[in-house]
Amino acid sequence: MEQGKATMEDLDLRCEELIKEEFGESCNFDVDDAVEKLEKLKIVSRDSIGRFYCVGLKRANEIIGVTTEELVLKARQGSISA
Repeated sequence: MEQGKATMEDLDLRCEELIKEEFGESCNFDVDDAVEKLEKLKIVSRDSIGRFYCVGLKRANEIIGVTTEELVLKARQGSISA
């Protein structure tokens, strides 16, 4: 896999390896669905030969915005102003 670009198969394998490494669980990760959602958000795109690449982490965070989890955490800490 070229640095920064991956095929759908590369992504599928790496996601499944990551879940196994982090959680000790094997799974069949639905990479097609995940990539489709990330493409709609313009976080992931394809090059001319169909390999995937993504925007930087800072830009991805800007696109996604504040998550529900972050809002709940801030509310618990009393940092949300009315």
